[in-house]
Amino acid sequence: MCFVAIASVAQDTADIEVSYNYKHFHRTGKEQNHQLVLLANPTESKFYSPETEYVDSLEFTPEGKEVYNQMKMAAFTSGNIKSAPSRKVPMYILKSRASGTTEVYDGQIAMMFTYTEPYEAQNWMVADSTKTILGYECTMATCEYRGRKWTAWFAVDVPIQDGPWKLSGLPGLILEATESTGQHGFTATGIQPTQRQITPVLGKDHYEKTDRISMLKALRRFEDNPEAGLSAALGVKITVKDGVKVDKNLDFLETDYR
Repeated sequence: MCFVAIASVAQDTADIEVSYNYKHFHRTGKEQNHQLVLLANPTESKFYSPETEYVDSLEFTPEGKEVYNQMKMAAFTSGNIKSAPSRKVPMYILKSRASGTTEVYDGQIAMMFTYTEPYEAQNWMVADSTKTILGYECTMATCEYRGRKWTAWFAVDVPIQDGPWKLSGLPGLILEATESTGQHGFTATGIQPTQRQITPVLGKDHYEKTDRISMLKALRRFEDNPEAGLSAALGVKITVKDGVKVDKNLDFLETDYR
């Protein structure tokens, strides 16, 4: 695969589409794997879950909401509620080197937040180690970022200084990134040139504007006491008869909010 003549000006069209497997652990200790996508050009990118975007596109119009309600009802009556699409990973990350900003959309169930922060490339240390990922020779780099130690592998043959989640700033595309505790990791599973548009997030009005630390603290309170969080969000008393044991050492991608 050859990437040539990639423009260095801001544009709304992506040059590459990268699929990543996002491996992480639910606070019950269960391993989870989700397929996420990065659309990127040299100055703009969007990292998101296609399933989440599909749900948001359905709920964006009255007709779509009706279709989605029918899908959920069909899944419920069939006894396979998990077959209905859902926001398993509700996160969107839109990085803009051109404007110097990063837009974040994230949340849990009825608690959806958005904030904008300055675009910030990590302070990477490049090492001598190399390995091959998807046919590309990749070089190792490490950094400490917002409470976690990351190891990334980037391909200089793909001249886009971007990667999964908020990770960026290396002289080539990041194809793999894992943090030291093993709780979170991203591995590219496919890469191809594209002319897809980097579209805005749908339904922005459903997200409460906040800042990064406030969002993380609110989500942590919800995870520590989901009964209270659900009761407040839904306006009814929610009681779980058998409490679910959680490992409170498992945490978000950023842990510097504590």
